[in-house]
Amino acid sequence: MKEYYTISEISRLYGIGIDSLRYYEKIGALSPRRGENNYRLYSLKDIYRLNVIRDLLMLGFSMKQIGEYLDCQNMESTLSMLEQEKEKVRQQRERLKRIEQAIEERVAHLEKYEKIEAGSYRCLHCPARYCLQLNAEIRRDEEMDYAVKRLQKRHEDKIRSLGEREIGASVSPQDVRNGIYNLFHSVFIILDELPERGETDGLQVLPEGEYLTVYYRGSYRQSPQRIKELMEEADRRGLKIEGDILEWYPVDNRYTAEPEEFVTRLQARVVPGKE
Repeated sequence: MKEYYTISEISRLYGIGIDSLRYYEKIGALSPRRGENNYRLYSLKDIYRLNVIRDLLMLGFSMKQIGEYLDCQNMESTLSMLEQEKEKVRQQRERLKRIEQAIEERVAHLEKYEKIEAGSYRCLHCPARYCLQLNAEIRRDEEMDYAVKRLQKRHEDKIRSLGEREIGASVSPQDVRNGIYNLFHSVFIILDELPERGETDGLQVLPEGEYLTVYYRGSYRQSPQRIKELMEEADRRGLKIEGDILEWYPVDNRYTAEPEEFVTRLQARVVPGKE
């Protein structure tokens, strides 16, 4: 076995770029001697240190940590480093579990709405729903996307990701009666849990009650007609609409670029008695 190896030989043996070997030397992790013509020559000690560097890099340690470790390598420092990495692995495992759970929830969400019955009216009892709301006049799909993003940005401490969150917009029944279509007055995002006490900026409550509900599939161009039909259904049932009509987007451009695959839910809180 040779006593010294050139930088090219070490590079080929370990599959490490020459620039990386020079960097390891720069930070003091390797200390090759200089031969004739100032060429770097790596000793067996450098090779042993390179084995340690490679193994620790595979475990996720930074070169700064590895350099500090090599400067003071003993049983105590080795055990300490491995315990640190063990804790990192545990944290990474927990993070991956949360990601897996979020993926499973999205899969379940999409599978649910793939099978949802469209065009069938039902009165559903809904609990009070807390949401973050942004009041804005919205007439186009692009404006809707922008308004939702503004709302998320304003409350990014509470809304990290839109994910499978319930997103909706409100329509005035009076506007529809007056022939004003495709005009929304607010967007909102349902919260999974209440914010801390005092954090009430933008917080609204959709009241508990009976909600006349219907789903439709396809392009939002249907929205004005579908809203009119919902109002007509309330009249047929002798129900009075209280407040705005809510349009929800359980399957939208977060999940598909094909409008025919969109699923939209319309809801209106209703009480007995015609207006």
